[in-house]
Amino acid sequence: MFKVAIVGMGYIAQNHIAAMKTMSDVQIAAVISRSPEKGAKAAAEANCKHYFTLDDALANEQLNVVDICLPTYLHEEYAIKAANAKCHVLCEKPVTFELESLDRMIAACEKNGVRFMVAQVARWWPEFIAVKEYVDQGKLGDIHMVYEKRCCQHPTWSTWHRDPAKSGGGLYDLNVHDIDYLYSLFGKPNRVYAIGWKSASGCWNHVCTSLEWEGGPKAICETSLEMTGNWPFSIELRATGDKGTIAYALTAGVNINDGTRGSNLNWYPAGEENTYPLNVEQTDMFAGEIGEFFAAIRENRPAAVTPQDSRNVLEIVVAIRKSLEEGCVVEL
Repeated sequence: MFKVAIVGMGYIAQNHIAAMKTMSDVQIAAVISRSPEKGAKAAAEANCKHYFTLDDALANEQLNVVDICLPTYLHEEYAIKAANAKCHVLCEKPVTFELESLDRMIAACEKNGVRFMVAQVARWWPEFIAVKEYVDQGKLGDIHMVYEKRCCQHPTWSTWHRDPAKSGGGLYDLNVHDIDYLYSLFGKPNRVYAIGWKSASGCWNHVCTSLEWEGGPKAICETSLEMTGNWPFSIELRATGDKGTIAYALTAGVNINDGTRGSNLNWYPAGEENTYPLNVEQTDMFAGEIGEFFAAIRENRPAAVTPQDSRNVLEIVVAIRKSLEEGCVVEL
């Protein structure tokens, strides 16, 4: 039985609680929050105890997993503390801001013989899974261009995203979804070049990045946390090869779970006039990623997102930041 402590009781933690409650060999043994109200509510939902600190939970519960759902600047501290307590670590994205920080987190987990995985949920988005299957099976042929867009307003459930020291802004908090997904398709690119807009608080919140793979595809990735007016949370993913184009689009409310989502995934084969809508089973992406983490521990195998994968993705994001700040192409 996996006995889990979930640290942080924000929006993401609520999704993690709901997913874990569906898993027969997972018990949420503790929720950790500094807020009495949030902690009590989450503890009632998860049928467990609320603690104000991870130290208290570790002292009073027999835990073997810690799930970190805190703002990014706190991830290293809690990951190392959990690893030193011999607990496996699931950590929300973005994992941290600098490679040296991630290296310390990975080293602590390796030293203590525990599993470490970054929760890159976009890999388990149903339509993104379908697009990856088309790419991996060669249905697109030689891929020429990929376009990804994830544009929204600031989330309404918190304000810490606006502080670059806590979240890294859109460059880290939002952009990392699509950079990780592109990495899952094609590996680490050879070079990146980015242009963007920085908010008054110092966050790179609207970023457009070009990525190139030597002898392979090129991609454009657009990210924004600064859309205006009534702009809806929106995602686009389009990949074009010599055998066809696959395209996905989603619009929601101001937040991703607000209102009625409208989405579609279509296949446009080369040389045909027909459009083929692809019906994709709608599975819970949080249950998918969290289930994979526990399965990897249970089966004593690497998880789908390895620590080295997460390091490579962070290296790409750091390179994008360098390109934004220096106005240069960055080789990887």
